[in-house]
Amino acid sequence: MSINATTLLVVDSDPVLTRALVDELQRYGFAQVLQANDVASALQQLRQAPVSLVLSEQNLTGSTGLALFEGMRSDETLAEIPFVLMSSAMQRQDVQRAIQLGIRDLLVKPFTTQRLLERIQRSLQRDDLLAQTSLPQGEERASILVVDDTPENLQLLAGLFRDQFKVKLAHNGEKAIAICHSDNPPDLILLDVMMPDMDGFEVARRLRQHHASEHIPIIFVTALSDERSREQGLSLGAVDYVFKPIDPTLLRIRVRNLMRYVEHRRQLQTDLDQLLELAALRADMLHLISHDLLQPLNQCAEALQSLAQDGALNPAQKQQVQLATQGGQQMKELLELAGEQLSLEAGQRELCPESIRLNPLLRELIGELRQRYGDRGVDIQLETALGSSTAVMADPGLCHALLYRVLKHAHAACPVGSQLSLVMIDESPAQVKLLLPVRPASNKPLAAARALARAQGGDVQQEDDGESCVIRVSLPRA
Repeated sequence: MSINATTLLVVDSDPVLTRALVDELQRYGFAQVLQANDVASALQQLRQAPVSLVLSEQNLTGSTGLALFEGMRSDETLAEIPFVLMSSAMQRQDVQRAIQLGIRDLLVKPFTTQRLLERIQRSLQRDDLLAQTSLPQGEERASILVVDDTPENLQLLAGLFRDQFKVKLAHNGEKAIAICHSDNPPDLILLDVMMPDMDGFEVARRLRQHHASEHIPIIFVTALSDERSREQGLSLGAVDYVFKPIDPTLLRIRVRNLMRYVEHRRQLQTDLDQLLELAALRADMLHLISHDLLQPLNQCAEALQSLAQDGALNPAQKQQVQLATQGGQQMKELLELAGEQLSLEAGQRELCPESIRLNPLLRELIGELRQRYGDRGVDIQLETALGSSTAVMADPGLCHALLYRVLKHAHAACPVGSQLSLVMIDESPAQVKLLLPVRPASNKPLAAARALARAQGGDVQQEDDGESCVIRVSLPRA
């Protein structure tokens, strides 16, 4: 599908900014650009006409762009429509929520039309749309726009910054607005106030009404030193006010400080893109584990179980089947553990804590371990005298995976003929201590168990004492 066959829906509660964005998109040839000012009207339009992509501001009247995205995902007829979220001030919790919901494109304002088009292209290409569309690419170094009706002032200011930034010049307000609304708007504006036809205040007011320029920092450079003019400039969104005659050193310092803000905004966009890409990768990995790996592995396990019951196998063949079964079981455990961790990190695993008695659970886990891997000549002793009634408040599935992982690690580390002791401590938090006669060669396997414990308000710690070792598992006491 080409641009001239693509329908977009722009959702924003600010009618002026919405109109400017719609005009810009129509100028680039999109077939149809629809408008909505809140979640309800957006969902209504989406259900009435086919839409290729939704562009939504985060801060909507009475709601948010995230709420719109949730509404779309809860409707199977709208769930697959690509979605781009726009915002100038995303809170940390909003970013986390966006990642959990599965948003893959988030644009930080201010953004250029070029960046917007690239993001639209990327979103649509995920669904094999606009694959052949050519849109502007590449991003130049930071730029400054100097606006002044006096040629001498233009050259003076341009000369101060040409060695560090790309400098653009405009001798009147109309030219300045055209540059700011172009494909490559400046990162900072040095704006004179007293100009014929259109003064600097009017230029600033118009710039604040367009998506490409509403957040560009403005420094007013003027001979007007009265307090009223200063207040008017700041009320229009200026970040600084410099009086003529100009102090070149002071102005360079102020511009340099503001450019740090510009770089911060750029880095924020980069960081958000990386976060969303990692979240998408995590979602793909979860699907790979649950569908592409675990299902065929379970089929192999069933086949091996059936083969093990074949009475025609000789002892050597039975041993090979047993080894294959154990290897498959280990692989399944690793994949299930990885899936649990990915689900926790993505916020997709809802914890359901309940009171769990440790004594029967540990006995069950010891039985599972011996059944799967044999006793290996390791004597596992569960000391119950001090903690037979110890109970923890934990998610049953995660608690089982956590303790089994730790027990398996400790069991594998113990040499043949040694003893592994488990002690329950009925304190707050409740603890399970595993006493090993040797120090494990590596404690890396505990990293996954530690993540499962911390997700439930607990922890896993390994304490080495010479040649022996203590692994301490703590969980909230019930």
